[in-house]
Amino acid sequence: QGMKWVIKLFGRMIRLTYRQWWVILIVILLATAAALYYSRKENRMYKVNAVAVLNGATKDVVAREYLALNQANSQFEYQNLQHILGLSPEIAASISNFETFDVIDILGDSTIDVIDYEQDMPIMDTLYVRLPHMLALQYRTKLPNATPQVQEAILNYLNTREYIRIPHAQFHANLQRASVFHHDQLEKLDSLTTEFYFANNQMPQIGTSMWQSGFMLGAREINLFLEDIWMEIDQLQHTDMRLALAGAPVVLQSPFVVEAKAVNGIIKCLAIALILGWLLGLAFAALVENRKEILRWLKQK
Repeated sequence: QGMKWVIKLFGRMIRLTYRQWWVILIVILLATAAALYYSRKENRMYKVNAVAVLNGATKDVVAREYLALNQANSQFEYQNLQHILGLSPEIAASISNFETFDVIDILGDSTIDVIDYEQDMPIMDTLYVRLPHMLALQYRTKLPNATPQVQEAILNYLNTREYIRIPHAQFHANLQRASVFHHDQLEKLDSLTTEFYFANNQMPQIGTSMWQSGFMLGAREINLFLEDIWMEIDQLQHTDMRLALAGAPVVLQSPFVVEAKAVNGIIKCLAIALILGWLLGLAFAALVENRKEILRWLKQK
């Protein structure tokens, strides 16, 4: 029943288009002209994306401060993007639509697999792990060439926010202590291993071979603290890597990159204009066909 209603409606729309083609043509031409003006080269908007590493502050806090840029008011001197980000008037006027997205780890290796740009990945699905120390940032711009200046301004803005800056000091100190701890553990294990081989005169001699699992002395394999050493090396590498990226509260794992396809590209805008122009034209055509009934109704007391 619903399908029949849709088919009948579409048929009526086609008949109305045929009867009032000149009205619909005029509306479509106007919509096309508007689309061409909106999608002109100097007015094209581009999405710019980056992935930020958070050193101390939570995702919610960083996202809140970043999204606050959408509330900047150009009518007030100290509340516009030019003042908040320290940008030139031209660049400040060209950027808008600040958004954040979750970074998803599917393989369980703490690396980026997917960025949830559509924001449709189920929160309760344990397959999709949202990395707590990473956040995807996005904004839109009419001046793609100004991306380096905007990137520097955004990082300076975020890294000077009080609720982002304060947790970073403690986070950085904890990483330094963890790095020193793992270094000390490695030295202790190395000294114990050296003591065993030298004190017991069991250093490998000519004819012995080294295997991945340890030293082979004759028919006896020595694998002293090897598993502990590899575990400490792995943890030390991970800690030192995080420490290297923790020079500021918010750093970019990948810089802001401009998407090649414009948000308001000419083909996309023309397609939307044709559809909306036809529908709007149908509405005007219906008014033209029923103008006498409408006027009679308006004249009623």
